[in-house]
Amino acid sequence: MDTTVPRVTERRVHVAPLGHEHDRIVEPLRRHGADVVYLLADAPDREGDRGAVDFAAADADDPADTRVDLDGLTDYQHDAWADAAAFADVRALPVALADVYDVLGVTTTVAARHGASTADGDRLFANVSTGPRIAAVGVAIACMIVGARPYSVEPETHYHDVDEGPLTAGVAETVDLPIYPMDAPTRDQVAVLGRLHDRTDENLTTDKWNLIEWARQRDLAFLREAGESRTAKYRALETHVLSPLRDRGYVELEDVGRSDTVRLTETGRRVYFAFQHKLDET
Repeated sequence: MDTTVPRVTERRVHVAPLGHEHDRIVEPLRRHGADVVYLLADAPDREGDRGAVDFAAADADDPADTRVDLDGLTDYQHDAWADAAAFADVRALPVALADVYDVLGVTTTVAARHGASTADGDRLFANVSTGPRIAAVGVAIACMIVGARPYSVEPETHYHDVDEGPLTAGVAETVDLPIYPMDAPTRDQVAVLGRLHDRTDENLTTDKWNLIEWARQRDLAFLREAGESRTAKYRALETHVLSPLRDRGYVELEDVGRSDTVRLTETGRRVYFAFQHKLDET
C-alpha cells in the first residue's frame, strides 16, 4: 500500500466492503492510518438508484440512521464497524454487493466527494478482499477510473462457517494491486444517458435532433465549438457522444423514417446510475 506521507490537508480515505470478515477489514485501516472509512454494507433490496449515495445518512452519529440493515449484520461485522470507529471516521453505506454497477457507482461517487482524482483532493484506497467477487470487481474498476489505490489483504488463517465467525483471521500481508487507467463516460455522455433514461420512463422516443436541441439549451460542451450548421451539430453529437456510447453498448440506434431513434440499453441505464454524480460536478 502507498505509505508516503500525505499533505497536511490530505486525508487517507478507505473504501471496504463489509463482508464476512473482521481482521482483513480493520487491520489495514489501523496499520496504514486511515482517517475516513466507508464500509459498504450489503443491501440487495435497497431503496434508491444504483450508485447513488445518501451522504447525509452516512454521516449520521447514530448507526440506526445510516439506512444500513443493522439486524442483518453478524456480531463480528458490528465489531469491525465499532473497532474501526475507534481510530477513524467511519461511514456505512448500503450497497447491493452483488451488483457490480452499484458498487462501482458508489465507489466513484465517494471518490468524487473527496476529490480523489484531483491534485488537491484526498487520497483514496480500496480493499478488494472483504466482499463477494462481484464487489471486488466493482471496487477494482472504480479504482482504475478514478486513479485510487486498490489493495488485497492476505489472511493468516481461513474458517468456513461465516454464521459463527469471520471467514478468515489475522493479516499476513497487504498487497498493492496494479492500476490500469480506464476511461469513464464524459459528463456530456452521462447527461445524454440521463436524457434517454428520462424519456424512456415517459414512454417517449428520442431522435438525434431532439438530443441536439436539448443539449443546446443546456450548453453541453460538445456543441460549443460545433458551429451553427445543422450538419456540424450532428457530427459533434456523433463524434463526442453517440459513437463512444454505441461502441460500449450503452445506446442503440434504429432507423425510423428519415431519422434515427436513439435507445438506451439496459447496460446504458446501469452505467448512467453509476456515473450520474458527474452531473453534479462543476
